[in-house]
Amino acid sequence: MASSSSSFSTLRFFEIFSARLVLQVFGGGGAIWGFAECVTWRRTETQEAWRGVTELGATLFAMRFLLQMVDFYWATPQRRDEKNLVRLIQVFSAKLILEVWGATGAIWGFSETLTLRNDDTVGFWRSAALLVGIIFFGRYLLQALDFIKQINVKAPSVATIGRRIRFVQIFSARLVLDVFGGGGAIWGFSEAMRFRTEETQEFWRMASIFSAFIFAIRYMLQMQDYLRGQKVERITIPSPRNM
Repeated sequence: MASSSSSFSTLRFFEIFSARLVLQVFGGGGAIWGFAECVTWRRTETQEAWRGVTELGATLFAMRFLLQMVDFYWATPQRRDEKNLVRLIQVFSAKLILEVWGATGAIWGFSETLTLRNDDTVGFWRSAALLVGIIFFGRYLLQALDFIKQINVKAPSVATIGRRIRFVQIFSARLVLDVFGGGGAIWGFSEAMRFRTEETQEFWRMASIFSAFIFAIRYMLQMQDYLRGQKVERITIPSPRNM
């Protein structure tokens, strides 16, 4: 293996990119497909046009996914801390689809996966999905505003919120985007790609539920790691009396 990849970890690579494949590639396509139906842009007469848009979106996210794998393998320095206009467009164009449309599509698609959404309940689930989308859009705007402020002042953002509030913010978003989204991504993407038909629907339902189950386990492990990290931080930070 190349010397530039001496720090490469096969297990870590698999952990990161198996999740990203589902959440960002399948999820990017599924977000467009599900969001378009939820807001009634995708109808019988526009379905094939939205299928093309979905396939294009998934292709772009697949290219992004491959570039991220190359960067990881060659240990290319990450640009997450860069704050400029180009980085703003890169980050928030992806976030709009993956997090705003994705949150809406996650509720919309996963409710159908679990057979909660049917002809009798479609109105309720459309309202629920749109409400979640509005909340995530507000979150998106606040994140963009914070990013722009950092461009102007050239200084890192300083968190001023409490640990418990931060915990709720992080894991309420991850529940929707990762757990519900992990199931909804498979469900929506399989339909957009014509994999899911009347004959294969139950197979893809089971695949979507299994995906959500795996991401739910991952979600709980992440919560455990977060809480352990907070506990260690409280133990290791000296009290003012001992400083």
